Amino acid sequence: MRRPSHRNGFALPTLMVLLALTSIATLLAMRNLWVNDQLLNAEADQRRTQLKAEAVLPVALADLLGTTTSHAGETSPDLRHTAGNATQTHAFFPSSMAEYDALRQRLGANTCSAGICTPHALNANATQASHWKTQTAIAVALSVADTPYGDNTAWYWVEVFPQTSATTNTTFVYRITTLANGVMPGSTTVLQALWQRHTDTSLTGQWHSWHVLHD
Repeated sequence: MRRPSHRNGFALPTLMVLLALTSIATLLAMRNLWVNDQLLNAEADQRRTQLKAEAVLPVALADLLGTTTSHAGETSPDLRHTAGNATQTHAFFPSSMAEYDALRQRLGANTCSAGICTPHALNANATQASHWKTQTAIAVALSVADTPYGDNTAWYWVEVFPQTSATTNTTFVYRITTLANGVMPGSTTVLQALWQRHTDTSLTGQWHSWHVLHD
């Protein structure tokens, strides 16, 4: 009588090992697909958030130039371009050094109000994204009328820096910072750019820099 071969006894364990390896390979492939999908979603959300922050720049510029409509909570958009009298305390965009000095006196140690800022000195923290993430209370928050992404998802600040020379009147350089939140938790982009008028009173000017802030 022919005895069973020992080779036949290894067939089932070998098959089970192969099935186990195949299962592990399948699970690893599914995990890699999931990780890649999450990375792709995060990258896409970050890209959308950056585009959103870029879209805030012209909104901030329109506010600076006085060509925008009123923002939420404002009684009149003209107040952002009119110093008013000595009893008023609102922030505004100055058009002369006298108005700039008046604005600095109004703002005091706060240096910012309603998105208009007059830093007393260059602050190294102002080039870090984390600095602006904690300053949204003194920024201009975009409304649904300004952005399709909803209320309180994007903000901006305009810092006013005087620039004087021996041959020209005082002009101003504006550093505009925008912040936008994405859909995913922790997805935030902070942009910063410099803008200057072509002349002291012109409504046209030039962007001099543009970069994304990090920590």
